Amino acid sequence: MIHLVNYVILYCIAKINHERTTASVYHLLRGKRSSQTIQDAKLYELSSYFGILKNLKRSDFEKIVEKLQESGWIVSNHDNYASLTEDGYIYLQSHQKTFPVEWLNGMQLASISELFWLRLQLTIQTYTNLVQGNNNFIPITDDHTVQYWFKQHYYHSRTDVRESVDHLYKELLTLLESLPTDYATLFVHRLSGYQKIGLSLYQLAQSSHLSVYDVSLLLTCVIHRFVTKVKVKSNDFPYLSMLIPPSEQHVTDVVTQSAQKTKQWLEKGFSIDQIAQIRKLKRSTIEDHVIEIAYIDPSFSVESFLHHQAYTEILHGIKQSKTTKLKDIKSLLHNQYSYFEIRLVFASVTDNNRSMIP
Repeated sequence: MIHLVNYVILYCIAKINHERTTASVYHLLRGKRSSQTIQDAKLYELSSYFGILKNLKRSDFEKIVEKLQESGWIVSNHDNYASLTEDGYIYLQSHQKTFPVEWLNGMQLASISELFWLRLQLTIQTYTNLVQGNNNFIPITDDHTVQYWFKQHYYHSRTDVRESVDHLYKELLTLLESLPTDYATLFVHRLSGYQKIGLSLYQLAQSSHLSVYDVSLLLTCVIHRFVTKVKVKSNDFPYLSMLIPPSEQHVTDVVTQSAQKTKQWLEKGFSIDQIAQIRKLKRSTIEDHVIEIAYIDPSFSVESFLHHQAYTEILHGIKQSKTTKLKDIKSLLHNQYSYFEIRLVFASVTDNNRSMIP
């Protein structure tokens, strides 16, 4: 049986290609909020996979990697640095169009889509129960922020419940009709409504003869596709648009709380050394925060940390070395620049909007 989770892990290993451990792939898929994982996602062009499997257990991940090795698709050394075999690359190429991974946009949508999904579930459950005159039911989510959002949404909209249900149904139907039938079925069976409890991931896996992680990934693909379509054509989906949090929220959701505090000090004009002293942290820690922010926040400029000539020379060195290994690039540049400066250039060129290239 062909598994989406196998494809995703193989693809990630192919991108890191023996430069990072398999553990880095695990942290990436889980969406670990650390400067290293965020940097990996950007450096190896894996941002779309960031945080798409937050329910992935470490033991299950290691079992999958072990099976991929047994299948002859990957090889790894004793330090868990892995790369694909020729058979592994053949597998990837032969299944490029099997799975809808192009719908994924983890770095931008992982947290936003999760919130959209919870809001949608609670909205459908509540409205369908209210239409039937049932005010006594257990909310599908115990997330108090989502429950509070719905109460505010319901209070301010003050629309006819049946009308809201009809509009939501039409908008969802439009989105569902654009999907393959089996994907649409998975999505619908996950929803709860009046006298209907949505199936669990395990139940969906059993009925569809897939693994729990395959089902989870497929649902994530669908939800990301829906959020993207609704954001792009918000006028066509006015009711669903209200369920999507502001776009800028992804920055707050991805960047660590400590990095956010550093960002606040930077915005006040304080230097890295001053912030390190104020926060009683090492300079290297504050540098990690700066890199983290540079990767995530498109409005963040690296110009105050790196003059133009240094940027140009480092960028040339990166292109010449054809590697993401900082040590090799630093050596190629005759140790003229720090690891922090090299990382800043990487952070700037991974997004054209932040590039300092004239």
